[in-house]
Amino acid sequence: MIPSEYLVPYAVSNTVALVLLATAFRRPTWVRWASIVIFLWAAWTNARLALTDPLEYQGFAELALLDSYRRFILGWFRDHTTALVLSIAAGQLTIAVLMALNARWGLRLGVIGAVVFLSAIVPLGVGSALPFSLIYGAALVIMVRRISETQSTAHARPARS
Repeated sequence: MIPSEYLVPYAVSNTVALVLLATAFRRPTWVRWASIVIFLWAAWTNARLALTDPLEYQGFAELALLDSYRRFILGWFRDHTTALVLSIAAGQLTIAVLMALNARWGLRLGVIGAVVFLSAIVPLGVGSALPFSLIYGAALVIMVRRISETQSTAHARPARS
């Protein structure tokens, strides 16, 4: 069951993920730039909360699907929230920067980082708006493949005379 205070963010997150998944097939560049914005926003939000209200993250414990995540959040994480969440924010910022680079390797590395991050938050359940991270991860994989296909096709075209 989804607690009522999470219903709107949960619905919005999953709607965004579905829209990005659908868009990835025809407009992968849009998904790329939307993802850059999403990861920049996430980095800023996490950094701000880590510095101003680190105990806010304790609420994720009750939403976690796995007892090991719950124990981690209520244990070690509670005592080291600011440092760990600032590290997460730095990772999210790095993902955004890599995706923004005008190089195939940067985009691919950014997507790998994003998919690893999104996979790591799956056990947070409603706290990660599950299945948001699975849908969004699929959208990112499709996006990077479609962009690669487009770039390969563009390079394969004969030069105009």
